[in-house]
Amino acid sequence: MDEQVHALIDAIDLARDERAVRNALKKFVVDCGFERYAYLHSGLTGVGVSSDYPPEWRDTYFRKRYSSIDPVVTKAKRLNAPFSWSTEDLHPRRRSPEERRFVAEATDFGIRSGLTIPLQVSFGTVAMLTLASSRQSTEISPPHDSHRTATAVAFVHIKLSMLSEPKCERTETRLTTQEATCLTWSSLGKYMPEIAAILGIEHRTVQYHLDNVREKLGAINLPHAVRIAMVRKLLN
Repeated sequence: MDEQVHALIDAIDLARDERAVRNALKKFVVDCGFERYAYLHSGLTGVGVSSDYPPEWRDTYFRKRYSSIDPVVTKAKRLNAPFSWSTEDLHPRRRSPEERRFVAEATDFGIRSGLTIPLQVSFGTVAMLTLASSRQSTEISPPHDSHRTATAVAFVHIKLSMLSEPKCERTETRLTTQEATCLTWSSLGKYMPEIAAILGIEHRTVQYHLDNVREKLGAINLPHAVRIAMVRKLLN
């Protein structure tokens, strides 16, 4: 796979439009023995994606905000190295009903196994390139040259960020009135007990709303959630 990684870097460097990037990624996927690819970046302003997954699956994925419960995305955010995965290894019995439904739907669309290459980029966010297959398991091992592989993902990330035409899909995150209110008070420096006293609700209710906010925004902590909400203009 290392040889294919080198070829991808060269092709992305020469690409001058999004179509050329897509063609380079598709050739890389096929040469590595996979069928489809998905580049995803959970940034401050939304989720940017370039993928040849079925359009129906892409629409479902973003409409239902599956990026917040996708176990592959969750694992990619924790790791700094490529990893293989399969839907059979995701242990659906141990997961929530929403996560089990996600795994079942992904399988229905022919996404059963793959290789994901994560890369930490600006402001602690993560970009990832996934090579997916309809096979039940992925036979290929992660590349030996992990640094070169990360460089390839960096090339893809920078190239797509620089192009004026990439069609990045954005999640239309909406906060409830209580969620927005609690987060607004948090952005003003109030702690949870103070917010509870101001709003006349229980401390655990405030925590519930703020936990929902962090999950919806894909934030790693409360300050991160405030920052994302402000960038997306979800707070007054």
